[in-house]
Amino acid sequence: MRKPLVLLLAVVLFAASGITVWADDGDGQAVLPGQNVVVRPGEVMRGDLAVIGGDLDLQQGGRVNGDVVVLGGGAVIDGEIDGNLAVLGGTVDLRSHARVGGDLFTLGATVTRDPAAIIEGQTVESFRGRLPRLPEIPENPDWQPTRPLPRSYWEPADILGRFIGFVLSTMAMIALGILLVMLLPRPTETVEAAVAGAFIPSLALGVLTFLVLVVLVPLLILICIGIPVAILLVMAAVAAGAFGWSAVGIWLGRRLLTQLKGEPQPVIAAVIGITVLTALSQLPCLGWMLGAVTGAAGLGAVVLTRFGTAPYPPPATPVTPLEPPPAVPGGSTGL
Repeated sequence: MRKPLVLLLAVVLFAASGITVWADDGDGQAVLPGQNVVVRPGEVMRGDLAVIGGDLDLQQGGRVNGDVVVLGGGAVIDGEIDGNLAVLGGTVDLRSHARVGGDLFTLGATVTRDPAAIIEGQTVESFRGRLPRLPEIPENPDWQPTRPLPRSYWEPADILGRFIGFVLSTMAMIALGILLVMLLPRPTETVEAAVAGAFIPSLALGVLTFLVLVVLVPLLILICIGIPVAILLVMAAVAAGAFGWSAVGIWLGRRLLTQLKGEPQPVIAAVIGITVLTALSQLPCLGWMLGAVTGAAGLGAVVLTRFGTAPYPPPATPVTPLEPPPAVPGGSTGL
């Protein structure tokens, strides 16, 4: 393909950095998290286009002069795309007037294609047929069933060590939460509102972001020159995950204090909420699931709100009512 890795990298970088860029020249890029995009007949969008957590409707007669990526949404294509089309974790409907000038790349997406739709490049679906076959592992006659945990695991010293580790990790997350509510109160509240008001979209986008990183980071490491970028991606993902986890904990603390008829002070809410959330994630059997869901939802909320810089869903634009015409002196209508 011409440059799918470059475009996917741009999507993740912009989503992780919380920056939306729109340029109106041939080399521009538009990254639109949490928005639906409609390209109507006769409209032309210049440059690459990435739609994250939203839907793309490219109608007949519409055109995109660049590459297109749809992450976690649906794409209805009945117009023209001059570059590549990549759809990750969603659906793509190529209708009769669709034309893709480059390649079609899908990962975990459902493709519906009209026979008249034109794809001038290659079609790659979920790396199918590109992975080598793993060799068969011979049986080991000396294999024994897994032994129970050693007795030392239940010794008081080991239990105390695990408890100290839990306390230290919880204190680190509480310290991060306190810093967030003191230094970044508005962005933290924005992420909290996204988790509370759009939990399912946040969870879905968090899972998709994780899947993209799982695929993209190893590919960047394999090409060697992408190792520094892979490190930056991992660092951005860790920062976003920690921010999201802390925001979820602070939101939980506010709810608990409200239920207890207490005043939801931000610092107290951070201490209580993050402690409760971290303790729940350590429960047997269900703890890991709770932690995974919470972490994914927090990560997705950070991406949707662009690190808390924009509310999700975006506020509706108020409609200004028309002013009545001025009265004519003497009651005359002027006719």
